[in-house]
Formats: sequence, structure tokens, C-alpha cells
Amino acid sequence: MITIVGKPGQLGNSLFLFANFLACAIENNFNIANPAFDEYAEYFQTTGRDFFCRYPARASLWRGNRWTRKIFFSFNYYLTRLLVRSRFKTRIFRAIALDWEEQVRLDSPEFLALADGTMILFAQGWLFRDGTNFNKQADAIRAFFEPLEVFQHNVDRLILRAREDCDVLVGVHIRHGDYKRFLDGKYFYEVDEYARLMERVEEMHPNQRVKFLICSNVKQSAADFARFNFIFGNDHLIEDVYSFAKCDLIVGPPSTYTMWAAFYGHVPLYMIEDIEAEPCFDRTQSFLAASIK
Repeated sequence: MITIVGKPGQLGNSLFLFANFLACAIENNFNIANPAFDEYAEYFQTTGRDFFCRYPARASLWRGNRWTRKIFFSFNYYLTRLLVRSRFKTRIFRAIALDWEEQVRLDSPEFLALADGTMILFAQGWLFRDGTNFNKQADAIRAFFEPLEVFQHNVDRLILRAREDCDVLVGVHIRHGDYKRFLDGKYFYEVDEYARLMERVEEMHPNQRVKFLICSNVKQSAADFARFNFIFGNDHLIEDVYSFAKCDLIVGPPSTYTMWAAFYGHVPLYMIEDIEAEPCFDRTQSFLAASIK
């Protein structure tokens, strides 16, 4: 069994890390447990009913709660650190811990042999990647991360309202908050800059009614978007990303949050690296290369 014990960031990073391990596990008939998914487990149909967040998906006798899941994660995390520091290696327990820029290919013969020959292999790090099988197993990955019905229902209601008076629904991710500090604010854009970008997106569809679904990690003012046909999202971590997945287009700064939405819903994505540039939507999902290779 491969046990994931690394937390590489927030929701988007956690989903892509888990998904790469899933691709490997599905292709090679491995078992997975992911105690590091404790913060998000309750949102999904598979992990919400399994204390251990396992693949193949199954229900555990006891589901626990956020507090007990956190304790279980901490136990596995510190056990992994102990194994790494002591260089303890047996066929029963072994650990791999990566630095941030270090990468392990999950489809490599070396990793496959290690996983197959170890009863419990602990994995901590960000760049565990299976580029060979991620696309191959994409539909199975999407099915595994299906949200609970209550969240799906809320998303469907929002999208139904959003599409009442539009031909093109564009998801706009205004990433403020943490992005003011991330990379020294490189991808932090002011509201008026987003508004100008939205105008350019409208101009790309001259004969269609464009509507914007705006989601942000900081409360936004409706007055700033009064000149647009728009609707705010539900202001919910899971509902917002899965609402984006039901749009026709998505725009936002580079983030695995919107990348996941684009992957899950097969939605063209424009990642804003230059706020003044003309929008160019990635319709081939080439952006996934950063998360699977």
C-alpha cells in the first residue's frame, strides 16, 4: 500500500497529487491511503465515507471527523519523518520524502518495483507524477473525485440560474488574499484589471450574450462589476471549483484550483500571466503538463 503523507498546498495541489497516485494505482493495481487529504475528505463521495481515504474506494466502519482525521494524518506524517531520518528500510515499512523541486516518476520501473516490494510505502512531497497514466485514467480520476450530492445540487442550481440569460458562461477566478504575497504578488491583479480583461473576453464574442461567474477567496463588491452581466459563485471552496467546471470558459491567474476545474469539466482555460495581454484559451488542456509531468 502507498500511503500519502505530504500536504503540498491547498485544495488544487492536493487533488492533483492524489490524482497522480490514483493514475498509478489504477494502472498497476496498487492500494492507496491518503491521510493527508483530511481537510477535504468530507466533500467527496468516496473519501467522505472512508476514514483512510483509500483506493480502491470503500467505506470504513468508522468515518471519524476532521479532528480525528487530523490526528491520524499527524501520526503518519511524524512516522514518515522518523523513517526518513533513521534511514529505516524494510519490506514492511519504507518512506520517500522529496524536496520541493525533487521529482519521482510513478510510472518508472524503479518506483513500481519499490511500491510492489514494500507492504506500506509512505510518500511525502509534491512532484510525484505519472504522466503516462494520468490522461489514460482521466475518467476514472474524475469519477473518484465526484462531490457529495448536496454540493452537486447547489452547483446545478447556481449554473441553471447563471445560464438563463446567456450564450457563453465564463468563470472568473479572482485570486486575492494569499496571492498578494505569493511570488511577491506576481499574479495578484486589482479588480479594475480583471474588469478590463472581462471586457476583452466580451469583445471576443460579439454576437453572443456573455455572462461571468465570479468566484474569489475574498469578498468582492457587486458595484465593481455593475456594467457586466454576472453572477457571484456560492462562496464555497468545493462548489466554486465545480461550478467553474460547468462553465464554457475559465479565466484566472495560474493556479491548480482553476486547472482542476478545467480538467474536471473539459473547459478551455486562460491562465493570466500578463493581465494586459489578449486572452488565449487553452482548448487542448496543455496546461496539465505542469501537474502530471
